[in-house]
Amino acid sequence: MKIVFFGTNEFSATILAGLLEKNRDVIAIVSQPDKINARNNKIILSPVKKLAIDRNIPIYQFQKLNLEGEDILKSLNPDLFITASYGQIIKKNILDIPKYATVNVHASLLPKYRGPAPIQWAIMNGEKKTGITIMKTDIGMDTGDIYFNRELDILDTDTSTSVFKKLATLGVECINDFLDNFNYYKDRHVPQYKKDATYFPMIKKEDYLIDFNTSAVALCNKIRALENCYFIYKNVRYKVLFASLSDLSGKPGEILVCDGKNGFIVATKDKAIEILFIQPEGKQKMLALSFMNSNKFKQGDIIENS
Repeated sequence: MKIVFFGTNEFSATILAGLLEKNRDVIAIVSQPDKINARNNKIILSPVKKLAIDRNIPIYQFQKLNLEGEDILKSLNPDLFITASYGQIIKKNILDIPKYATVNVHASLLPKYRGPAPIQWAIMNGEKKTGITIMKTDIGMDTGDIYFNRELDILDTDTSTSVFKKLATLGVECINDFLDNFNYYKDRHVPQYKKDATYFPMIKKEDYLIDFNTSAVALCNKIRALENCYFIYKNVRYKVLFASLSDLSGKPGEILVCDGKNGFIVATKDKAIEILFIQPEGKQKMLALSFMNSNKFKQGDIIENS
């Protein structure tokens, strides 16, 4: 079966590598256009493009897939499109090209967590489970019929990075199962239940700011989900890379503990969080316990993000 693969990021590259390991007939790859590094003006290749070059597979990078890609993709005479974190909305003129279908590997248990950042939002919302859905792509946003899905536990110690990697591995298993049993699955797809559907948008820059007027649990989840959250103290930005719950309490944003023996604990809306890994502006990630020896923080101060 002739497959055209659509994808861009590390999740996509893992799925693609899993297909190639099974010797699937991937005749072409479609990926997002290259990015340019603003600092040195060098071209940044996507993980999928790097893999395409390494395996000598033809790759296409359309600025506007639906306007530019139709004739080229039709000329390939594909049997199946497989998409995984591609990054552009695919319209009907493209979806109708393959002989059988366009199939998406989606990183959530649809119909929940439709949208571009399902892993981050699932962790942020304190979900204990996520998973992979193999779905038939339609013109909506993750609204197509479902072939099947498989669950994955989210641990309290998981971050988006760790869940991302585990879901990519599970995604490889799922898409290869789909292809191995294609004649069974191809006509066994069911509509999504609209009443169970949830949609979450792209993560915005302002979402990364830590608001200590939030519950401790919600903040810990947010920090695990986004991994680059930050606060501002005395005009210096500090990234918080991991935090855990503390039973202490105080005014929201109050620095309760800040020493090299007991660590760094800040009050929230209800209890407090212990910041375990921190990255001061312009410096490397480090243990917060070690950084507290620098006496940059003062017990009793309120972090006001200014």
